[in-house]
Amino acid sequence: MRGRTRWGSIAAMAAVLAFGAAACGDDEEGEDTAAAPTSAAAPAETPASSAADTTEAPAESSAAEGGETTAAEGGETTAAEGGETSAPADVEPMTLRIGFSGALEGAYAAYDATLLKGMEYAAEKINAEGGPITVEIVSKNNKGDQAQSATTTQELIDDGIKVFVLTTADPSVAQGALISAAGGVMSIGGNTAPQLAKDIGDRVFFFVFGDNVQAAAMAEYACEQGYKNAWLISSEEIPYTKDMPRYFKETFEQCGGAIAGEDVYKIGQTEFRTQVTKIQGADPAPDVIFSPMFVPDSGVFLKALRGAGVDTPFLSTDGNDSTLFADSGGSAVDGAVFSTHGFAEEGSPLAEFLTDFETVTGAAPESTTFEAIGRDNVYALVQAAMNAGSVEPDALIEGIKALKDFPGLTGTMTMNPDTRIPVKEVTLVRMAGTTPELLDRRTPAYIPEP
Repeated sequence: MRGRTRWGSIAAMAAVLAFGAAACGDDEEGEDTAAAPTSAAAPAETPASSAADTTEAPAESSAAEGGETTAAEGGETTAAEGGETSAPADVEPMTLRIGFSGALEGAYAAYDATLLKGMEYAAEKINAEGGPITVEIVSKNNKGDQAQSATTTQELIDDGIKVFVLTTADPSVAQGALISAAGGVMSIGGNTAPQLAKDIGDRVFFFVFGDNVQAAAMAEYACEQGYKNAWLISSEEIPYTKDMPRYFKETFEQCGGAIAGEDVYKIGQTEFRTQVTKIQGADPAPDVIFSPMFVPDSGVFLKALRGAGVDTPFLSTDGNDSTLFADSGGSAVDGAVFSTHGFAEEGSPLAEFLTDFETVTGAAPESTTFEAIGRDNVYALVQAAMNAGSVEPDALIEGIKALKDFPGLTGTMTMNPDTRIPVKEVTLVRMAGTTPELLDRRTPAYIPEP
């Protein structure tokens, strides 16, 4: 699931932050719209540091231009759902307000809108349980735009919100700078680029594994299949598509593989003839292809590859854990393997969540895991507040660092207080036709440094 963020210069980011401070009084631009996504852009990410299912959903948050949504009521939590919070007997009643300025429309809505739905669901469940912590989710729509992200994030800060979940879209680093400067604390959300922990600073935490972990898991799997020569396809545009081929290469060479060749693509391109031709002419011929390209690009690429008669196995990452993978690639996705954050086995908490999500909302989830990641973020923050006995940022930071064996729907998590990235298993999924099937769960033995 995914950090996927374009990076500008430090000067450019400073300009965005300056704009945000100047524009924070403007309530007309960039407010919420929890529009359901129809296509994906980049999976969850932006830069970070080293590493590595729900039950009933709230009504979709809605907001026309210039509105803000608040989710604070609903459901109950059971151990079967995963990640049940536990409170010491002396925890005083308190309200945990969580701010989210996300791309609720546009290319990144496939990630942010689904993440928000999971967060709102968690608030309903926790509040209905009647424990000492009441959760309030306050969201704004930044449309994936840097200036609107700065404006809406500052508005949330001015509203007194101190705890945040970051967007998966481009502006997450700029958001993090604003929140850090205000003394807040934040979750990276669905972002997975491990450099983010370093680039944003010590007030950001991951509740997902890092890209170096999922790329290493895929490389280990490739070695176990007997693949000897890998072909890598990257994009320099964002850390997710730039860095994971490097992590894969380091791990693949560590376990005896070699790189037959490397190529690049542009995010959003619709024609892959050049990339396919290079693979066809490679010497030595690759016996596996690895690329972190995500939907819909990955589906379009596989159509071109298989249409040209190339049957080389294709390995990828969590940006393909979406119904859009099969929608964009059709039968060409058959046999593809990707890493992700969980799999909904029959009778599992994640499967129960996905079923109930559809029952409650009337629509199937956009992904297997992104709504669950949003849900897990809220449950983890609540447990951290239980640990700390406070929702104040400095105390909450210590509560997050103390998270151990926390049972989320997307995997059991123990926080590494030094990296601020948890140790979590990676799930491997194989496409059988257009149907995803569980292949494996693993924590790689070798994990490259970010």
